[in-house]
Amino acid sequence: MLAESLVALAGAGGTALVGAMATDAWQGVRTGAARLFGRGEAGRQGAIEARLEHDAELVAWAPEPGRVRRGLAPGWQVELEALLTEHPELAEELREFVERTVAALPRAEQHWTLNVTARDHGRAYGALGGNVVVHEAAQPDPPRGAAPDRRGEAAEEPR
Repeated sequence: MLAESLVALAGAGGTALVGAMATDAWQGVRTGAARLFGRGEAGRQGAIEARLEHDAELVAWAPEPGRVRRGLAPGWQVELEALLTEHPELAEELREFVERTVAALPRAEQHWTLNVTARDHGRAYGALGGNVVVHEAAQPDPPRGAAPDRRGEAAEEPR
């Protein structure tokens, strides 16, 4: 199973990739993505390049490019998750690819990218074009007159 941080990285990669489709940055991003996916295998790299071009054409010709990008991003996330599962050592290269891609995007497409990072057991939530709703169970209050014991659990006070 892929670590949550790598799943998030794959999501950022898929989002950045489709955000670059049909922009002036596309040719450089396409080349970088094909190289990342190809890993020196000419056949695999050619297949990825063909898919990238097909998806970019869908975005370019769509009356609502944002809707098409929203549809394509999860598929590229899955592709990147598969790549990271097979080659976890590519995580840093993918991280750099995402940073370069986001930096190259025209301002109008930068809203397509989202980088949410949590550290030190923290939680971070984010959404593109939608809402994030988080419900957490409330922690019950200790009974009246109870004091925490050494383990932080409620214990009755001595009488």
